Amino acid sequence: MTETSAAAGELRPAWANFDHVEAGIRRRVSLEDPSVKKYLDDLLVRIASHRAVEHPFLNHYRDRALTREQERHLYAECYYFFRYLPFYITGMAMKTRDEAILREIILNVADEVGSEKTHSTLFENFLASINIDLDFIRDYQPLDVTIELNERIRHLYTECAIEKSLGALYADETMSSIMVSKLNDGLRNQGYDERTRHFWTLHIDVEVGHSNSVFNAIAPYVHSAETRQEFEAGTYDFLAHVERYWDGVQNLVGL
Repeated sequence: MTETSAAAGELRPAWANFDHVEAGIRRRVSLEDPSVKKYLDDLLVRIASHRAVEHPFLNHYRDRALTREQERHLYAECYYFFRYLPFYITGMAMKTRDEAILREIILNVADEVGSEKTHSTLFENFLASINIDLDFIRDYQPLDVTIELNERIRHLYTECAIEKSLGALYADETMSSIMVSKLNDGLRNQGYDERTRHFWTLHIDVEVGHSNSVFNAIAPYVHSAETRQEFEAGTYDFLAHVERYWDGVQNLVGL
């Protein structure tokens, strides 16, 4: 899926990018019941087509340049969107006694913080590479919708039933694999080289693997209508707040 063009991606269904991954990316487990795979694939397609993912701002940014000031505000807001997500995901571990679910949660968090350079460090390095210093970030007051989104994700991941938490995480990781691709396209259009865009190109495939981890964690449990209802409640709660976040960013940068 790495740096796949939009045109090429449209030649096959969205879920195919999650079935066929590069070496080293977390793969989906094989399921005996094809109806479960179809359900999770269909939900993935709905996530991918949601306005939070196909947001006018993200699609605009792919091939239209931002001013320096617009760019600074965009990535400052992203910083406050992403910063604490690994901590919230870790909070899910206290709500399950299923080792298979725990394993998938740990694999996702390990990707974020398990290397010598954590992903938050890589993001800070990216900010520095486009001349956004941490003093600006620390003094920056994020939008109310960004604060609300962060708090809502914390609630969904740490305070809700595990089925709802995993539904939110499925939306998060699936959406992120598409979102980072669009942001990477925008940065490339702005003239930034691949080294500068490393944080984003890294995550195009990593987030696919993370979505697959949630697929693996929830698959044994989504046979019942009740579990599916709870799972989807988390999915759409998450997406609704991300949609409002991008509306706020779009207004902030004047598009």
